[in-house]
Formats: sequence, C-alpha cells, structure tokens
Amino acid sequence: MKNTDLNLIPIFVAIYEEQSLSKSADRLGITQPAVSKALKRLRDIYNDTLFLRENSSMLPTPRAIDIYPAISAALTNYTSTINNEGTFNPATAERVYSFAVISGLGHTFLPAFFSKLREHAPHLHFEIHPKFSKDTELDLRLQRYDFVIDAEHFAPTFIKSQHLFDEEIVAVMNADHPRIADEMSLEQFLAEQHTVVSGWQARSSMMSGAQISELDSRKIVYRSSAITECLPLVEQTDILALCSKRIVEKHLSVYNIKALPVPLDINKISINLYWHPSRNTDLGHVWLRKLLIKEGIAFKNSTM
Repeated sequence: MKNTDLNLIPIFVAIYEEQSLSKSADRLGITQPAVSKALKRLRDIYNDTLFLRENSSMLPTPRAIDIYPAISAALTNYTSTINNEGTFNPATAERVYSFAVISGLGHTFLPAFFSKLREHAPHLHFEIHPKFSKDTELDLRLQRYDFVIDAEHFAPTFIKSQHLFDEEIVAVMNADHPRIADEMSLEQFLAEQHTVVSGWQARSSMMSGAQISELDSRKIVYRSSAITECLPLVEQTDILALCSKRIVEKHLSVYNIKALPVPLDINKISINLYWHPSRNTDLGHVWLRKLLIKEGIAFKNSTM
C-alpha cells in the first residue's frame, strides 16, 4: 500500500458500516464515483472483492469482516491523536463506554461508581463485558473496549495503566465445613479441593502460581466464569474458593458460608485501570478516566 492509499482507510470503514456506496459518499462528503474508484483500489490491494452487492446493500466478504477491526481501530487511533480544541460537557454528553472487567467488580466497585456518575453525566452509558481475553494489549489496540479493569498481571510495553485499589482476598467455604473450623493452616488449605474463576480462553485464575507459588499445589476440581458462581457451590460442598472479602460480606446473609484469612504471604491483588495511549487526547475518555481513578481512591479508603 502506497502512502497515497492511506485515505482509503476511512472509505473502507464507511462502506463497511453504511453498507451503501451512496451513503458512504454522503458521510464522507465526496462523490459516489470517488467511493467506487476507492473501492476498486482496495480490491486490488487486498486481492479480494471485499463487498458484494445484494439488492441495495453492499455486504462484506469474510476477508472484509476479518480486516475491519484492525482498520477501524487504525482510523480511531489516528483521529484521536488530532488535537481536540473543543470541550466535553458531561452533563449533556451522550456516549457509550465499553469495559472489560475482572470478575467480581460488577458486585462492588462498578455499581457504586455508576451510581455517582449518573449525578454528573446522566446520558453516559456503560457496556460491561467479562474479562476473558488474556491479550489486554490487543483488546485495547483494536478498540474492543475503552477501558480494561483487571488484576495487575503483565507489564505492557505501551498500554497505559493506573492503580485503582487493592482487593483483599479470603478463603471462603461452607459454614459447617467438616474439617476446617475457625482457623486454617496452609497444609489444611492445600489439602482441600478448590474451585477457581477462569476465562473461557485459558485456564488461568484470578490468583495463581504466577503470583503465589503455593497456589500451584491446589487441587482444582471446578472452574467457573464468575466469582458469584463459586459461592453456591461452596455452600453445597466442602470445596474451597478464594474470593474478594467485599463480595463475601455482601453474600453472608444469602449463603451458608464463612470466610477465613488466606494462609499465604500475599492476601491482596492489585486492581488496575488500563487504556490505550491513543485515547490520551480524547476529552470524554480523559474525563471519565480521571473520575474512575478518583473513585478508585475513595473506594479504597472506604474500607480502610
């Protein structure tokens, strides 16, 4: 692709999203013959038809569907680097923010944050997705999410991050556990069977041997996709789970469970906010990011 072909990027995105050459031309402020000429050039570059006409629509081919996320992200990344001299008014702004979030925060931090957010920005909306993918950098680079909130588990080369708060972790079990009473040693902990929260793409858990070597010795017999799915299992069996202390406290009246200190040197995980550096000049993103960090500090102090 020549440098002069870079102007094809917004044209490809427009055709993909509008599924019409005429609508794409109107969106871009150019003529329809110009859009058709650009599409011909795109077809030559990718050696693929890219879009097939069906009735009055231009439907993407599998190749177009495959490359759209990267091309759309490239366009978004470029436009977001252009200095924005405007302003962002949270009271009137209408926007949807997409999050990928570690399991459990939908029961603690996020509801409290969203409740406060509505006072300042009533027209902002959230899409909360489970944090299943291991590749945070790719998720943010391809603009799958505006933010990722996850445990600190990798050192990205260019992704921006900010510590929000720490989550205290406890061992949760049936309140009438047959072998564990009010105290638990490391030997007792490792002798029991365990359930963990794992993503569908990998059998990694929220706390693993990567952080605490002793956890590699656990006998994991049950994996689920959410922390709260572990609690009814714990209540009905003698299986143990590691869980956020905040979540356990919210469910003590719901389930017949108890929580004990984790017999490990580390009993906390660091919760971080991650975002792509291309959003650093996006005024709406900057505003929400600062508010998330501020509320993260308040959330941390509320339990100290």
